[in-house]
Amino acid sequence: MEKLKAKLLYRRLFLFVVTIAGLYFLYRVRIILIPFLFAFIIAYLVNPLVIRAEKRKVPRIWAILLVYLAVFGIAGLVLTYGVPGVIGELNSLSGTIPRLTAEARELLVHMENRYSPTWLPEGVRAVIDERVRLGERFLLESAKSATASSLRLLYYLPGLLIAPVFAFYMLKDRDRILESFTMTIPRKYRNDFLAVGRDLNDIFRGFFRCQIVLSLIVGVLTGLGMYIIGLDFAIILGLISAVTEFIPFLGPLLSAIPAVSLALLVSKKTALYTVLVVVVVQQLENAVLSPRIMGKSLGLHPLVVIFAVGSAGELFGLAGIIMAVPVAASVRVILRYIYLKLVDER
Repeated sequence: MEKLKAKLLYRRLFLFVVTIAGLYFLYRVRIILIPFLFAFIIAYLVNPLVIRAEKRKVPRIWAILLVYLAVFGIAGLVLTYGVPGVIGELNSLSGTIPRLTAEARELLVHMENRYSPTWLPEGVRAVIDERVRLGERFLLESAKSATASSLRLLYYLPGLLIAPVFAFYMLKDRDRILESFTMTIPRKYRNDFLAVGRDLNDIFRGFFRCQIVLSLIVGVLTGLGMYIIGLDFAIILGLISAVTEFIPFLGPLLSAIPAVSLALLVSKKTALYTVLVVVVVQQLENAVLSPRIMGKSLGLHPLVVIFAVGSAGELFGLAGIIMAVPVAASVRVILRYIYLKLVDER
């Protein structure tokens, strides 16, 4: 009995040491892991399309190639026509910000003269001017940072270029990889681990698939609407709407602020049209798109979502806000599984 306990202890100690050593090794070579990370993301997002093609009796290799052809075709069009437009608008915005802030200052003075019966105290006026200058500096830095971030993507270009090749092999050998990974799980916990893994996979796959589709539709509709009403920087405003769509509840408000602010500097009529575009797109998203695409797949109460978003934002910033909903749904699945196991053992 003592030998068995000692053997079990040594085995656990060995597994612990190997795990720590493996994690430390991966940390030291983390730069090399970037292509593999991109490859995993590509394979994870593309795999449902490959499975759908397989259901139509298409061999897996050909299904992967067909999906690759479609995805790379769309990506090529975006890179050819979209990225230069975004960079051009960012450069134009950088040059336009001083004029926009000057117009904003004139608008504030006009509102003060029209609606205030008395002149503001000099101290209050100094505070307002200082805030306007800070806003101008913030906008300039944001535009420069966005342009620099776009160019900084070139640093990851080698990894991005080779990642699809790695993703191809991940997709081709998916079943073999999953089987090898499954065999590393102790037999006692294997079925439970796989059951929880399937639930978590359904959560993340459903969330990202639906959220990406929603973001693309909302971004395109918003950018198209801004272009139709003649508002400048329509591509950037569409991208802002697409990105903020990942933020629950606050996303529409965050995307509306820059659009309406720019529109107010043009005219009240343009601002009214901008608000109308934002409202129409969001109503379309809330009443038609979201119920059909997202539905209630995550099964979280709105109060739980608000709490999760606020907590994750406080702890992890923007990344936490974006990942708060699927992580909260995953925690619910894991806690429910643990609870049911404890109840069954009684």
